[in-house]
Amino acid sequence: MVAPFLNEAQGVLQELRPALSGILEGLSPPARRASELRRRLELDQSLSWSVFSAATAGDSRVLASLLPGRRAMERFFSAAELHGVPADAVARARRAFERFENLVARHAGSRDAFEAMVSEQGATPVSSSDLKHKRAAFRANSLMWGRQARVFCATKIVHPSAAGLPMLDGVFIKGMVGLHRTRQSVPLYTAAHHWRTANAGESAVPNPPEPLDPRESGPDAVGLLRDFCSQPLPEFRLTVSRQGYRSHTMVGHGLGPADEVTYFTGEARRAEGAAPGTMPGAEVMLFKVVDLPLEVFCGDILMHRDVWGTRPPEVRVYAHPLDGSTEFREHDLLSLTERAEYLGDGIGAAATPLVPRYGEILGYAMKRMGWRPEEFRVFRCRVEYPVLYTRIRLTLA
Repeated sequence: MVAPFLNEAQGVLQELRPALSGILEGLSPPARRASELRRRLELDQSLSWSVFSAATAGDSRVLASLLPGRRAMERFFSAAELHGVPADAVARARRAFERFENLVARHAGSRDAFEAMVSEQGATPVSSSDLKHKRAAFRANSLMWGRQARVFCATKIVHPSAAGLPMLDGVFIKGMVGLHRTRQSVPLYTAAHHWRTANAGESAVPNPPEPLDPRESGPDAVGLLRDFCSQPLPEFRLTVSRQGYRSHTMVGHGLGPADEVTYFTGEARRAEGAAPGTMPGAEVMLFKVVDLPLEVFCGDILMHRDVWGTRPPEVRVYAHPLDGSTEFREHDLLSLTERAEYLGDGIGAAATPLVPRYGEILGYAMKRMGWRPEEFRVFRCRVEYPVLYTRIRLTLA
């Protein structure tokens, strides 16, 4: 049984992280890196790095070790106000930080003691050794492959089907932030649909995907969320290499970060599968094949509260199979330690400065589907420098 302290701590930390993220989003333009936060608010490097790391942390338990003290945080809040961050965003973050400080004082007495009290809850965090090696691999692969991106985000939103439970409707959003190349001869491609296997409970003739953006129709459409992409709107060329496999190659000639592209796609499927636990094999899965050097993979699953509780999805990392298999096999499993976290309820819990206008994107999807945002539980797996040619899988079963 979870102690009352741990329940309270979880609630406070889940409020604090998105509140800090809201300040970074409130800057114009938003801060996507710690260095940008330092320049925009004219703060010292240590304070900027600490706050940015806390606002983007994949594990809220580490906030106690990342956040500076009360005086330094007040400098941050005051600088945010002076540089045009909306007053309500700053006030929200101040209140959340005050709750955090009071919690530490009442239950632990010190930050170190608080961190020890919450550190053993949940899965083991990624080791610093793993992170060091993954960062080095990212830097080398980015140079050799000649292409990279800051963030790849993948989001699965699950809601009880209009046809009734146990069937589920789903929305799938994916996006590439800061995609660019450093070698002119390298194509910028993205997999649209590699393959799809039948879900438990799905009909023999599955319902076709529906683009979230109604302007993106037709068999060759990428499904762009046009209002959330960088401008001019990216262009793609469809390639069909063999039956069931499609990819889109971006049409462009720019080089370097100055010519980077950000884009998002979105689609919905009705009655795409059965709810976890209602029949054999029923599960909700989100996975990403890492085929491009990435600084961060951000994988979110938003589950309707009538479908799932607060237990986070299981996360596993597999080597990409050389034989072309579409299965997730034990002998391909890697010993990389990644985890997912329950962030709270409502799309506000999903706030992150890493993904531009992410809250607006989620709100757009909810409005298009006629769903209530506050009814969803948010789970996130954040992987820094994911290993090239691996598959990251999140599963709720």
